[in-house]
Parts: sequence; structure tokens; C-alpha cells
Amino acid sequence: MPETEIVSTLKPDDIKVKLDVNNAPWYELVLLPKLGEVKAKAIVTYREKYGSFKSIDELSKVKGINTSVLESIRDHIKIGADTASISLNNRE
Repeated sequence: MPETEIVSTLKPDDIKVKLDVNNAPWYELVLLPKLGEVKAKAIVTYREKYGSFKSIDELSKVKGINTSVLESIRDHIKIGADTASISLNNRE
């Protein structure tokens, strides 16, 4: 499958809104520093397979997202409040 060429004049510092990694499509994630198409799609694939990310650090489980990449994108991403909720009621 050929890679899609994304052409943008945006730089990471131009992004003022944090992207929600549980909702952003790969073509938005690719705008983050050190993320190309392959890593952005890997994030989406992981999310589809395992469900919503519970923390930003969980991104390190995605193939290609090492400590350096994670630190580069940390200030530009968030985990949506509704996706990181925990049930406190254990009754069925």
C-alpha cells in the first residue's frame, strides 16, 4: 500500500489545541512532532484493537513509539476525560 503524502505548512508549535489520542484520526496525529504516517496509523490500529488509551504513557506500548517520540508529543496530546473514566461501582 503506497504511503499517502501529507502536505502541510503547519509546524508542531502552531498546534495550540491538544489532540485527543482516543479520537484523533491518523491524518491529524501525523502533524505531531516525530510522527509520520506509519506511527500515526500504528496508534489508531492499537486503539482499535485494545480500546481507548487510559494514559499518555500507554502510548509507549505502540510499535515505534519510544521514549523520545513520546516526550516529543506529550505536550501536544491529551486523553479525553470521558475515555479515561473508571467505574467505581462494582455491583452488577
